[in-house]
Amino acid sequence: MLSPVAAHTVKLPEPGWIGDALGTTIASLEAQPMGPSRGFQSTTWKLHLNCEPVGSAPATVVLKSETSNPAFNAFSRLHNAFGREVGVYTHCVPRLKDHQPIIYASQGSEPCWLLMEDLTHLRAGDQLLGLSHAETLTAVQRMAALHAEFWMDPHLEQQSWLPQHSFWFQKPRQDLVESFFQTYSVRFGARVTQLMRAVLDQGEALDAAIDQRPWTLVHGDLRADNLLFDGTVDEPYAIILDWSWACRSLGSIDLAFLIGGSEPVAQRLGRHEELLGAWHQELVARGVRDYPLVEARRDQQLAALRCITAGVAMHGFMQDPDTTIRTALFMDQAIQRHAALAEELAAWEALPDASGFGGV
Repeated sequence: MLSPVAAHTVKLPEPGWIGDALGTTIASLEAQPMGPSRGFQSTTWKLHLNCEPVGSAPATVVLKSETSNPAFNAFSRLHNAFGREVGVYTHCVPRLKDHQPIIYASQGSEPCWLLMEDLTHLRAGDQLLGLSHAETLTAVQRMAALHAEFWMDPHLEQQSWLPQHSFWFQKPRQDLVESFFQTYSVRFGARVTQLMRAVLDQGEALDAAIDQRPWTLVHGDLRADNLLFDGTVDEPYAIILDWSWACRSLGSIDLAFLIGGSEPVAQRLGRHEELLGAWHQELVARGVRDYPLVEARRDQQLAALRCITAGVAMHGFMQDPDTTIRTALFMDQAIQRHAALAEELAAWEALPDASGFGGV
């Protein structure tokens, strides 16, 4: 049961409005809650529908609405998270012939909601376990296809709901920084700790450097829990979900965030060039020009620097007493994975001021 306050932020599954949205009559429905330990900015149900006439709507749909968690809901609304997701599905997805899930109906005003295709038969990515290399590779290629479609597209600049360079991990709270280093410095080691402090000190210059690079539609939170997989374990096909942090920015942010946060170090070591090459090859094959691989490689370093600040933000989320054990564990894993990626890529080379790293 939701509290009275939470009920104002969550669109509850009721036959009347769902029938109106689908253009049919819902005689009855059964609502099955989904993923309470994974969703931060949403409340999600799988709905089993009995329609009149029979077959006038899908037998099952997924309803995604705002979260009942007051802190996450305030954070989500501050950044128009649902507005961004509805905007992507309304204005961008129709250009992509094979993109899933299908959106049957949506509302971007409060309380926000989406009625979506039910894809629960597919295999869900798991942030805690991490992605296999095959899963990471297919997700990289899938995201590259999206990046190519919207590469430097002036259409994006006309979308008021789509901000520029807006990431939940961009400006972590300063009061968390020292606690963060007390917790992780020993595990990071001196070189990565030095690099992370430099990134925090040079945050504005780092953002200015990103602003000078080619831009596209960016997912902004590309990680295992926002992926589904079709196909086999050896030859998977990725489906990308949850566009709540979509923005217009540097495409390799998604590359660095996915690899850095979701692929375990043992899976990715020695394979960075393969992943970067697959992303870049997909861009070129789909028409991106004047973006050589050497620039893509430097942009990946730049993106890895921006993404490691997610560690400080996640450290803050972990202080919430309502944080589940699973959430705390996967955030702890992601923090260390992101930090390790920055070192693996020698990302310090992309610092606006790398003068303190000459001997690293």
